[in-house]
Amino acid sequence: MPSFIDVVGEALQAYWLSPLSLMVLAVCGACMGTLLYVFVTNARNAKLRVSLLTGLYALSIFFWAFVAGSVVLCVSQARMVAYTRTGVPVAGFGAVAGGLAASALISAVAWKYGSRSVLRRFAPRAPTDAEVWLQHYVSVLAKFEGVGDLGVGMVYSSSPLALAVGGKERVILVSTGLLALLDRDETEAVVAHEVMHLKHHDAEFKIFSRVLSRILFFDPFSKFFDPAVHREREYLADEMGGRATGKPAALASALLSIAARGTPPKSAWGLSILGSGPGIFSRYPPLDERVQRLLVLSDLLRGFSR
Repeated sequence: MPSFIDVVGEALQAYWLSPLSLMVLAVCGACMGTLLYVFVTNARNAKLRVSLLTGLYALSIFFWAFVAGSVVLCVSQARMVAYTRTGVPVAGFGAVAGGLAASALISAVAWKYGSRSVLRRFAPRAPTDAEVWLQHYVSVLAKFEGVGDLGVGMVYSSSPLALAVGGKERVILVSTGLLALLDRDETEAVVAHEVMHLKHHDAEFKIFSRVLSRILFFDPFSKFFDPAVHREREYLADEMGGRATGKPAALASALLSIAARGTPPKSAWGLSILGSGPGIFSRYPPLDERVQRLLVLSDLLRGFSR
């Protein structure tokens, strides 16, 4: 009678050499290759690049969830996979269904509890009479952009922070340090950037990707795709926020002023408008590139207004 190790080896061999498993891997690889090619050949289309990288990230998650589910099923149901006629197809469809179900469950948990954890961490308060203009501005801009009702929460911190919180309670958090540092035009530009994050569901994506990166810690692809998606989403929020206010140079000035104050607190890393850590593993684009793009956009908008 073959040992358990021998049975598992036969199950893995039968499974990974089956047409069904190879077809799933081939389709994932072909889709990822196509998306990557289109991404590389569209250097300046911010919306398209965000969509492509998000698709790559999603495919990467499914790929590894499928691989992990397949291994678990081949080990836990080794005799069925190795010796029954329907074992491999059942395991294959189970791995596909398990990967999709796991992604849906993680998404639901992140959607329901992610924003609450961020709000508890920063403990925002309502704007004072001197700050209520910010709520009025956000409400008008959100209505114009079709985002819906958005709240503004003030965070008592000397660090200049601004971040969007999605989910059921959609709020833009602004620190007292940001209001003290920036003038009104710069503050409005920063807030418009955060409104665009909510419009494109970037806030929910940040929480979701954080949860998923901890679960799929073994996924090497997401280590590149995850920060790359966030960088492109920052570029897109910069561009759309600058177009909404008509003052992209004000956002460039605000980013430089915020950067001059130093690294934001660790609790805001990956959430606020500006963060630390350059390179391919950073969730934030290079500051110089962001400023340059905003200044070019400012020149374009001035040219169109003449």
